[in-house]
Parts: sequence; structure tokens; C-alpha cells
Amino acid sequence: MFRVSQEIRLNTSSSAEVTRYCNTTNADSENDCIFGKYQRTPDADAYPTENPLVLVAPELTDPSKVQLLHFPNGAMRINSEVDFILKRNGVKGNFEVKAESPSGITAITPLQLIDPERLRASFQLKEAGLYKIHIKCNSVPLPKSPFIIVSICGEPESNVRKMELPVFKSDASCVTYRGLGLTHISLEEKNEFTVDGSAAGNNMLFVGIFGPKGQCDEVVIKHTGNNVYKITYEVRDPGDYLLVAKWGDEHIPGSPFQLNAI
Repeated sequence: MFRVSQEIRLNTSSSAEVTRYCNTTNADSENDCIFGKYQRTPDADAYPTENPLVLVAPELTDPSKVQLLHFPNGAMRINSEVDFILKRNGVKGNFEVKAESPSGITAITPLQLIDPERLRASFQLKEAGLYKIHIKCNSVPLPKSPFIIVSICGEPESNVRKMELPVFKSDASCVTYRGLGLTHISLEEKNEFTVDGSAAGNNMLFVGIFGPKGQCDEVVIKHTGNNVYKITYEVRDPGDYLLVAKWGDEHIPGSPFQLNAI
């Protein structure tokens, strides 16, 4: 079976038993036809005994627009949980994720709907070796599918020396900040601001951005030295956003910040 994309017009004024196709020369009116791009599938029988049957269906949207968010990079230990997100970016249709284990066993991975644009896939690595993750949209593989995850053996959890969290002494009220990224948002551009905790003692900076469709896809925090951080983020959807910045367990002055992207 092969597919041919064509611009055609469908005549919808005829009865349910007979489907007629029309063009600009024989259409009775513009209202009798439906414009659009369709895929044509010819009859599979090479020697038909009846008139050939041509079926049309709406053309599949481009699966190359689909994004994989939080897909693991590098090796992971066995018994780890793989968790990543499929972002549609307007692509319509059904998604299918299959995980092929190193021993060749393929299992369908359930998908959880987060919002109309995002689906979450998660499964556990039970073997050491190469896992192949096959992802399809409307039976069409995504570019670069299958994706590869390397699973490696490691020490049992009980034998791994755990690092304890130190006791921090800090004062979040002494944290200062500057930058346009805390006053307004530019769509589909990098927004930046700086947080200075040099006078606030030792602690960790946490930044999160919540918008109309949930969490912001990407927030980058870079330590430039002496507890000074440069934060960059990018959003694609207009609407109201809430930016939270914490120094340890405490909000920095002004947090949470109310922002708007238009």
C-alpha cells in the first residue's frame, strides 16, 4: 500500500449510498464541496474484477513536530523508573509507545494524559542492556524512533553510601534579584533574570514557573559563583504565569511573581 497526497474537493450533497467527487467544472456550488488535503489509497488487488475502489482520508499531521521532554540521557541503573513526556505541539491523532527490552520482549507503555497537549509515559528498567523505545503517532514512527536507553547494573541500594543533606544557615530576606524576566515575559524568546544570594548565607536556589498549560517546559539555573545565579526560561503560550523562587525552604522577596505573556 502506498499513499499519494492530493488537493481534492469532496461533494457532500449526494446520498449516503453514493459518494461523488467534484471539481471546479462540475460542482453545483461552493457549499457542496469540502476543500482539503487527503491521502488516496488504491485498491490492493492488482487484477480487480470490479471497478477500482478509491478510499480517501484526512492526511496525517507531521509527527516531526512532536517533542520528547525529560527523555533520559546517558546510562540508567536497572530497577530505575523511566519517565518522559510527549508534547503534541498541535499534532492530532493516537500515540503509541512500546519498550523493547534487551532480551527482545516488547511491551506497550501506558500513556497518561496530563493536558490536551502533553502525555506522560513511564516504565521500569528490569534488565541490563539496550532498551529500544518505539514511538508512533497514527502508526507513523517519530523521527529518530526507536530511541535508545542504556540500562546498567549497579550496587544494591543498601550498599550505596548516601550523602546526607547539610544543615544550612541562611536568610532568604537578604536575597536580591534583577532582570526583565521577573517583570514581563516575551513569547518564544529566552527570558533572563539574576538572583544574588551572596549576602543570604549558604543554601540552594529553587525556581519553578507555572502557566496556563502547567509547568514551564524548560528552566535553566546556572551558578556563576559566590551564590549568584543566572536563570533563563522560555514559554510558548500566552496567558498568566506564576514564577516561584525559593532560597532553601523560604521564598525570596517578591516571590511568587505574577507575570503575563501576550
